Amino acid sequence: MTWLFAGLSVVLGSVGQVYLKLGSGKIFELHTIIGIIFYGVAFLLWLQVLAAWPLSKAYPLLAVNFILVAVFSSIFLHEQFSAGSILGTILCTIGVVCVGLSK
Repeated sequence: MTWLFAGLSVVLGSVGQVYLKLGSGKIFELHTIIGIIFYGVAFLLWLQVLAAWPLSKAYPLLAVNFILVAVFSSIFLHEQFSAGSILGTILCTIGVVCVGLSK
């Protein structure tokens, strides 16, 4: 169950970032409110993850946020990436896999 909460927390946090970007500068705009809700739910799920896992295991999973935000911003916000951004995202992915495979 903790893996589910961790995954949902990361995905909802990343989606929340996209909504916050869409509503940026306007605190009472619908996108901003949706972003805050997604972020809030992600936070509550993350608290459950922290209660069940050591911080050294849980925290590196937040690197998945970098990957998802990069993908989501490309798809939904039509943002472009440099070679350095792509390389950094690949390195984050490798790091998350290494942490996930470690005991």
